[in-house]
Order: sequence, then structure tokens, then C-alpha cells
Amino acid sequence: MESMQNNNRTKSWTDDLKVCNQTGVGEAINQIYKDDGRRCEGYESRDKKCLCISDNNTSLYAILSGHNGVTVAENALQEMAAELLLGQLNVCNTDEAVKELIRQSFMSVEKGYFDSINPHVATKTAIQLHLSADGMNQYEISQQFENVLQKLDSLNNALSVGSSAVLALIHRSHLYLGNIGNCRALLCKTDEHDTLTVTQLSVDHNLLNAEEAARLFRLGLMAQNFEGVPLYSTRCIGNYLGKAGYKDCNFLSSATAEPVIFEPEIVGGIQITPACRFLVLMSSGLCRALHEIFPGDASTGNRELVRMISEEFQNQSTLGGVAQSVVHRIVQAHHDTYMQLVEEHRSVTFNSRDDVTLLIRNFNYALPKAFVNRKNGGNRSLNSTTSFSSTSSDATPTEGNYSTIHTNVSVTSSNITQPGNHYDPNRRIRSHVDFSDFYQRVEEARKHGALPSNIEFD
Repeated sequence: MESMQNNNRTKSWTDDLKVCNQTGVGEAINQIYKDDGRRCEGYESRDKKCLCISDNNTSLYAILSGHNGVTVAENALQEMAAELLLGQLNVCNTDEAVKELIRQSFMSVEKGYFDSINPHVATKTAIQLHLSADGMNQYEISQQFENVLQKLDSLNNALSVGSSAVLALIHRSHLYLGNIGNCRALLCKTDEHDTLTVTQLSVDHNLLNAEEAARLFRLGLMAQNFEGVPLYSTRCIGNYLGKAGYKDCNFLSSATAEPVIFEPEIVGGIQITPACRFLVLMSSGLCRALHEIFPGDASTGNRELVRMISEEFQNQSTLGGVAQSVVHRIVQAHHDTYMQLVEEHRSVTFNSRDDVTLLIRNFNYALPKAFVNRKNGGNRSLNSTTSFSSTSSDATPTEGNYSTIHTNVSVTSSNITQPGNHYDPNRRIRSHVDFSDFYQRVEEARKHGALPSNIEFD
């Protein structure tokens, strides 16, 4: 069983692929909160990510968030990348062909998972048959077969490991996206009024999704079935115990069919136009943290996240700095929310935070403070790709021209995959753009007589 949990912890083949230099990553490991304000790490990180370029026409971005363990997320990331980046796209000449290839990559991963757990399912079944054949009650079994029951618990824990996933593929200037579980994808664009808009491209597969809750209700599962239990997602990769083995799961056993299903959502291709500013991928832990900070509809958390990203674009000099700064803000806000509930003696609905991973793929949103490289007499904006524990590397953007300034950072949101999700298109979030640096430079230019004569600065 130990080998199942630690399988393939060595370097992945995807580590050798070229990293996309137009992408920034921010990360924070999970924490358990104490009432006195202390925090401690709960377990090894279960988030896995990919941000690589396979050729000039294709790049892949993904976040996978493991449930109850990291094994499924780790293996799934490598297998899906292999299904998409080893030449298979060369024969895909239509959007439908690309989407079908993405769907097949998900299917291949799920099939590989079930093939890999066959020995463990067989061992579990043999133990259950042995215990039931002795005709003893539960108490007698617990007294005489303690070691056997511990092994059965270990098997059940391993067979409950699963993963949420969100995958974005850019191929020939079109964006394709696949997701299953609680990871999320947002596409941020500017409209004709230069207002930043955010569209959720993915679907959240959890109990907050009315359609998913209704599906479970039709299977005979009520809300009380899930009180205090870790049903991370209603769809996922892996998690045998929520699928074929659900009869052995206390809070799912009354269902009339498998309650956790494998059915990914695939959308695309979306043409990447000059209006497309940046793409955001979010781990399930980040989505959960936003929901606990901003309760209610997911669009509220989405807008607040994009507002923070827009602000950090103005403050930071690298894309990695943008992503990591946003993660720091969310992590602190989440803990502050918990402490406020404790201090005000209000109902506390959470006492921990899952792993947080934020990936930002920039298309052409302004990064005014980007490092400037003057080698060979040229000016180049350098955007570094960093993660929480890695060093940064600088490279020149290869696509698109960066805008010089965005004066309207109001954010509106919509959901491309859930048309029933109504939102207020007139809702605005207060701007937080700081022009002090601009005014300072104007005054310096005025003193040196370098202001353009055809522009009014007063």
C-alpha cells in the first residue's frame, strides 16, 4: 500500500518541456487553524501543475488538486500531458477533433486508474469475504481481527484518493478547456468600454451546483447525508470508494447508483483575440477559500479574485510576483475571516485551508513595472515564471503586444457553461489604480522640458 501512495514521486517527463514564459504561478501549502491564531501544515501538498510549450502552436496549462492523497493527481497530470503533447494534435483540424482528443485524454487517465487499483480491490474483497464468512458480529470482529481491520481501513483510504482537474490547451490561437471536479478556469477580457470582464469557463462539480445536488437527490441522497463528511466533489478522476465501491462508504451507501461520476466538461475552441487579457486557473483549495471569504454565488469570489489580480499587475514587476502576491492576500484574508468568526463567537464553518495554487497566463494585459532589458539597444518586457518554492527565470514574451495602461478595472462576470446563472452586468467594483508614479514622472519631464507639446497634461 505504501508503494501505491508514493508511486512515481520522481521527476516527471513534463519537467523537461519548455516552460511558458507568459505565465505566473502562486502557491501556498495547506494549513490547520488554531483558536489562538497559530497555524500549522496539515499534510504534504496535493496540488500538481503544468505550464509548458510543446511547439510554436501548442501550449498546455493544468492544475490538478488531489483528494485524500496526491497519487491520482500526480499520475493523471503526466498521462494527460502524454495524451496531448506527443504529436496527437497534428491530425486535429477542427475544434471538435481537438475537444474529442481532450475528452479521450481524460478517459484514458480514468481507465488507467481503475486498471492500477485492481490488486487493491481484490485484496479488499477477499478480506470482506473472510470476515463475513465467520458469522461474527461487528464487536467480535473488532476484538479478534484488529490488524485485519486496520489493513481494510488502509485499503479504503487508498481507494478514496481522487483528483479534480482543470486543463487549458492553446492550439493554433484557440483556447480549449476541460475540467472535472472543483478546479476552476476564468477568461478575462475587456469589452468595448475597456471594462475588464470575467467569464467562468469551467463548471463546479460540488454540492453548491444545483444540477449536481439534484442528481444526487434523484439517487436518494439528502443534504443530511453530507453533513460533516468530506465529499470533495461530485465528479472526479479516481475515488473508487465514491464510484464502484460506494456501498462500502457510510454516507453514500443508500444511493441507488454511483453518486460520484466521471464526466468531464469540455469547451472550445475560443479564439484568442486582442480583447483577451489573461487566463486564470485555480486549484480546488483556492475556490474553496474564496467561497469561505465571500459566501454566496461563485461569481462574487471570481470578481474579487480578478480585481486583486488587476491590482497586482499594477504593483508587481513579474507575472510570478502577481500570482504569488494574490495568493498571499487570499491566504491572509482566509485566516482573518476565521479569526473574526472565533473572536465574535459566531458559527465557525471551517478551521483549515486546503492547498492553494493560482496560475495566470497573460495574453496582453499591462505589466507597467516589468523589468526592462536594454541589451543590444532594445527594450523588452521580461516576465518571470515562478512558483512558491522555485527560482524565477526571465524570458521575452513571444505573442501579442502589451498595452501601456488600463484605466478601467471595474469587473463584471458571467458563466459560459451555466446559462441559468444570472448576474448583474452593471455591478462595478471600485477602481484601485494608483497614478502617483505617473504624476511624478510628468513633473520630472516638465522640469527637464521633455513633455510632448501636443498633449495637455494639466
